[in-house]
Amino acid sequence: MNNINILNISKSRLKNIYKNFFSFFSIFSTQTIIQILFPPAMIFTWGIEKFGIWILITNIPSMLTILNINFSSASRSEMSINFEKKNFVYIKKIFQNTFCLVLFSSIFFLFLWITAFSFDQLNLKTFENIDDSEIKIIFLFIALSAHCLIIDQIFYCGITYTGDASKYNYSVLFFDTLLKILIPFLGLFTDNLVYASLILVILSFSKTLCLYIIFKKKNKNFLNLKTNLFNIRLSINIFKLSLSYHFDNISHIVRNNGFIILVGVFFNPVIVGLISTAKTLFYFLPIRLLDIVNSTLFLEFSKMYGNNDISSSKKFFKYHIYINIFVMIIFSSLSLFLGDLVYDFWTGDKYELSNILLILIIIDTVIFNFFNSIETFIKSINRFFYSAILKAFLSTLTIVFSYILFTKGYSFLIYFVFNIISSLIVLIFILSITFKIFNKFNK
Repeated sequence: MNNINILNISKSRLKNIYKNFFSFFSIFSTQTIIQILFPPAMIFTWGIEKFGIWILITNIPSMLTILNINFSSASRSEMSINFEKKNFVYIKKIFQNTFCLVLFSSIFFLFLWITAFSFDQLNLKTFENIDDSEIKIIFLFIALSAHCLIIDQIFYCGITYTGDASKYNYSVLFFDTLLKILIPFLGLFTDNLVYASLILVILSFSKTLCLYIIFKKKNKNFLNLKTNLFNIRLSINIFKLSLSYHFDNISHIVRNNGFIILVGVFFNPVIVGLISTAKTLFYFLPIRLLDIVNSTLFLEFSKMYGNNDISSSKKFFKYHIYINIFVMIIFSSLSLFLGDLVYDFWTGDKYELSNILLILIIIDTVIFNFFNSIETFIKSINRFFYSAILKAFLSTLTIVFSYILFTKGYSFLIYFVFNIISSLIVLIFILSITFKIFNKFNK
């Protein structure tokens, strides 16, 4: 094996790392540009109130997917590990059992959407100036688009398990970019959000079809959407491994979508827009930046573990943490000194961003990114069950406490204080788990 770099890895592996890195970087770059342009474009074409309504209503189906168990990520890691071990028959078994589980999940959510659609009205303050029948149609289209994301799980698993995520990434990037261009453009011709949700569902179906075509071309006859290799014990094992990702997903949904919905219950659309835009710039932007590295190394950690290459894992982990610290120092400094100016320019002075809100978001972002990067390794080997449970529990607890205090007239800022405390607890816990796992490898 020809090692030609400080990381002491082969040319082929380094080439694959670069390929995945640039695909994730392309996603980050394009999404960053789109996210910078999307809110002001929506405010300009749809108006500040309709923008707030759109943010809230697109978060409702996402909140309902809290019940969706992410089978694909756990299966992809297992398939990647076994791909390195050349257990090709077992890879087929994992994939077909994952397909069965996703199929069951899809059927369950069809019933869930039907049940949710049967409700007469949504009593949210943000929706008080919009017709109930219009809300129902918008919700139907957005729910169908969310259903496509459930189905897309199986194609993510079948396309990326070999370690190459570039084709999947570029396909998702294309449709997401097209969506963020078309919806603001539509606002020039109509103020009816039904048409915006229609575009969303059409592009979602198109993306699912595109991923299916890529999946078929990549695998030919190796992996198939069949159920003849279904095994109840293997499915239960995948289900158990997927619970970690499920709890992780609960934490993410409650922490982000749940909070936006909670704000929509107690506050007006302008506040919803303020929080959404502030988090986009000072929370999600640095998370997406570091996810370039996290997602690239996630694939590599699985392969290293499959090859029992512990020394490389430790080396990659160390550089991973150094990168995180460097990025967070730069991000925090720029945000504290230039954050107000950039935000006001970006939103056209439509919102009033207080210094307290800015500082709270920055602190939460730094802590979250630190534990999120550390957790990448234990996620890649499916060893993060307890940290996922802790995150889900604390996120839910934060929302419950915030709800109670909102009913008593407290500011929405109290949520961020609770969030920072819970993030610190999670950071300490993940550090302890990770060091324990590495210590076991030393023995």
